[in-house]
Amino acid sequence: MKYYTSTTQFNCGIDLHARQMYVCVMDRDGKKLVHTNIKNNDFGFFLKLVAPYRHDLTVCAECMFGWYWLADACQAAGLTFVLAHALYLRAIHGGKNKNDRIDSEKITHLLRTHLIPPAYVYPAGKRPLRALLRQRLFYVWRRAELLARIASHQLAHNRAPIKQTRRVRDDWAEQLLAAEDHPLRQCALTNDLAMIRHFDTQIAALEVQLQRQAKALAARDYALLQTVPGIGENLGMTILCEIGDIARFPTVKDFLSYSRLVKGTVASAGKIKGLRGAKLGNPYLRWAFGEAAVIAKRDPTVIGPLAQRLEARMNGNKFKANTVLAIKLARAVYYMLRSKTVFDPERLVAALSRN
Repeated sequence: MKYYTSTTQFNCGIDLHARQMYVCVMDRDGKKLVHTNIKNNDFGFFLKLVAPYRHDLTVCAECMFGWYWLADACQAAGLTFVLAHALYLRAIHGGKNKNDRIDSEKITHLLRTHLIPPAYVYPAGKRPLRALLRQRLFYVWRRAELLARIASHQLAHNRAPIKQTRRVRDDWAEQLLAAEDHPLRQCALTNDLAMIRHFDTQIAALEVQLQRQAKALAARDYALLQTVPGIGENLGMTILCEIGDIARFPTVKDFLSYSRLVKGTVASAGKIKGLRGAKLGNPYLRWAFGEAAVIAKRDPTVIGPLAQRLEARMNGNKFKANTVLAIKLARAVYYMLRSKTVFDPERLVAALSRN
């Protein structure tokens, strides 16, 4: 865990909510200068409160769903803004009593004593593209749920699921409806098929727009990512936008940890007691590299046989084998983006052969 070092004379902790924020301002010695609630998140009123201290002030808020506007407003006002990592912060300042007033005071104390675990403030100019990518993923996952629902329905009535692709859904839909004899089940099936077609249309339109934006934003990095086995246009866009700036990761270990590909260890008296921290990091990167590993295993010449041998050494545990391959791909992506070089298959083969 890393901590933010505040260098300003005054520090402000904000317990932010959807329609109000509790503000606490302290000096370096811990003397409270402002401690009040601001209704309707009135940032103009906030600036009036901190006016005597804003010449040397750091503002800190916990990472929650509504922090975008506060970070942007502080940047526009020339204030230093720090985003605190919510899970780490809760572990540090958890106590018996908890309310907005106490939380804002504790955040300020942690900020002035250099104990704030910072989270990354994603640049405002890149957020719309990342939000659009996450919207596409949401649609893809919902469509997959509907397809799985239809397959389960067929199995429940002892029917083999009919093979289909996204490109040709008409024949598949007609066969499904023809095999269903109950009018109510036909109605339910028709509704699911209509939703799937609607998702197909929206996802296709999104992908056209996303590919255009990705090429305009970072055409070289986007092309580099597509040289990695298992990473195509859509996974490349997801990885590129979720990473942001690769330079924010000092080492490859930091990148793997952020991608949820490695867990933290719990040790005591020189002995490892267990693992934890599986949900700390970016879930979208974990999903993207996991998908890339599964797709890369389809290579029948090089990666596929190596992945099979790796799985055999792990006693047939596909999840562990896929995780190892995902880690290797993520390491390759890190060094490729840092050095701006294309993927080297020989290094991946050597890395997989050692496992």
